[in-house]
Amino acid sequence: MIGAIARALGIDSLIIYAVLALVIGGGFLWWSAHKYNEGYSAGSAKERTAWVAQREEDQAKQLAKAAADQRAINQLEADFLAIQGRLAETQSALEGSIHAEGADKKPAMSKGVAKALNGVGR
Repeated sequence: MIGAIARALGIDSLIIYAVLALVIGGGFLWWSAHKYNEGYSAGSAKERTAWVAQREEDQAKQLAKAAADQRAINQLEADFLAIQGRLAETQSALEGSIHAEGADKKPAMSKGVAKALNGVGR
């Protein structure tokens, strides 16, 4: 059959075989490339979906951790402010007691000792 086609076209049958080999080989390579690209695209779409899901999960964990850290910071700040308030109340009460007893009228040390300590950098 190939010989009859070659005689009808007036060319050598070897050329017909070469053309057929090129067409079949090229078709096979084209089909393989097409299927590879199709699989690659499907795989990358699947990978992209998995990556997006993982990223969203990581972001949710990060936001939850940030919220927990912020709650801890807020609690520490509230505790600090409560302690500062109690300290101010205690200091005010102590100063009131000192003033009520008249203890704030007398110096705790003599002027000479105070000057000597101030010079040293107490």
